[in-house]
Amino acid sequence: MIIVTSLDCAHEAFARYRPAMVISILDAEAIAPEFPGLARTRHTRLCVEKTRNAAELRAAANARAEKLIDLINTWDRRGDILIHCHLGVSRSTAAAFVIQCLLSPDRSEEEIAKALRAAAPHADPCLQLISQADDLLGREGRMIEAIEDLCPACATDTAPIVTLPLAA
Repeated sequence: MIIVTSLDCAHEAFARYRPAMVISILDAEAIAPEFPGLARTRHTRLCVEKTRNAAELRAAANARAEKLIDLINTWDRRGDILIHCHLGVSRSTAAAFVIQCLLSPDRSEEEIAKALRAAAPHADPCLQLISQADDLLGREGRMIEAIEDLCPACATDTAPIVTLPLAA
């Protein structure tokens, strides 16, 4: 299972589900939370650099997408994954979508995106991460199209903890 949440709810989600792996997607200057009992090798941080330079943004998004894909490709698939970003709306939902696309290569991106939106009406997946992952996974723009075709996300001040299947 994939558990998606905000930074504020990350400890609650960890305590409730006891995932085998945590992915923190935070600004470079943010302090990633500690998760008692989780080995450091099971906690990956994907940093988001603040810049206005388009080339730097693309390079950083590509590096995050590569690291995420490599992490999932080398993972032993034992236990659940907790993914959190600051709000639990954009970066973490994008990572969950990427993971589901990676683990479900024969399933349509549209179907995966619709299932994500059904589980998380507030999800507004980050197109930068999805665009880079789409290219790396050879999805020929279908991941981007699937997210762009979703109805607008529901507004939220605090994203709830959401669970999704590992493979869509």
